[in-house]
Amino acid sequence: MEKLNYDTIQKYQSFTTIEEMDKSVRGFLYKHKAELSEGTLAILHLIWKHSVKVVGVSFAKYDYIAEQVGLSKRTVIRAVKLLEERGIIKKIPTKRMNGKQGVNLLIIQTFETIDSMKTTMSPKSVTAPVTPNKTENKQSSLCEKKTKERTNVREACEPKLQELDSSYLPESIPEEFKKTAQPFFNAIDIYNLWNRVMIVYNKFDHGKTIEDFMDCIISAFKQTVFAKKRGKIHTTFEGYFYRILHETFTLKLRQENKSNLFWELHDWVTGTGSSSH
Repeated sequence: MEKLNYDTIQKYQSFTTIEEMDKSVRGFLYKHKAELSEGTLAILHLIWKHSVKVVGVSFAKYDYIAEQVGLSKRTVIRAVKLLEERGIIKKIPTKRMNGKQGVNLLIIQTFETIDSMKTTMSPKSVTAPVTPNKTENKQSSLCEKKTKERTNVREACEPKLQELDSSYLPESIPEEFKKTAQPFFNAIDIYNLWNRVMIVYNKFDHGKTIEDFMDCIISAFKQTVFAKKRGKIHTTFEGYFYRILHETFTLKLRQENKSNLFWELHDWVTGTGSSSH
C-alpha cells in the first residue's frame, strides 16, 4: 500500500494534458453511457472534475463524492467498482504517514477516443444484407438507415447540454453570477437559475438595473447552496432559490423605501426641498 503524499499522487499521473484526459473520458461515455445509471455518471463526472491538479488522478474521498452527488457512500463504492470493471478508473489504496488507511487514488485510464472508434467501425455493422430478389425494394430503406446511423454518430460526438460549462452561456448573464454558480452547476442549470432571477427582477416596479441587485442575487445563491449542503431543501434547488431571491429583493426595496421616506420627511420639516441624499 502506497504512502499518501504528493510524490505518490504525481507518480500516478495518467495524462500529459487535460485535453488528453477529456478525450478518453468522452470516448468511454460514447461507448458505455447507455449502460450506466444517472448516479454512476454523476460520480464519474465528479471524479473527472477533480482530476486536473495532477492530470488523471483524483484523491477525493468517498464521503465527499457522496455528499457532492447526493448519494450514499455505499452507492459511490459500487459505482467506482463498476467503473473499474469498465476500464475507465483504476483504484489505488494508500496509507497515511501514521500507517492508517488513507484515501483511495482514483486514476482515470486511457480509453479509445471517439474519432478512433468511428475510424475502426466496421461497414458490416451499419449495412443490412440485401438479397438479390429484393434489391430494388430494399434500396430506399437501406439509404434511410445509413443516413440515420450517420446522424446518430454525429449527435453522439456532440457534447450533451449537461456537459457544457459556463463558457457557453449567453453574455446577458453577468460574469459574477457565472463565476459563483460554475463550481456547482453546468451551463444549462446556470441558465435556468438565471431565468429565475429575471422572473423575480421583473416582478417589482423599481426602476433599477439588474446590476443594482447583484449583491442580493449572489447572497441568495450562496444561502441556497448552504441550505442544500445542510439538507434543508426538501423541494428543488431552483424553487428554494426563487423564494430566497424574492425575500431578498423585497427586503432591499423595503429598506430603500423607508430611507427615501425618511429623507422626504426630513426635507419637508427642514424646508430643504428637493435636496438629494
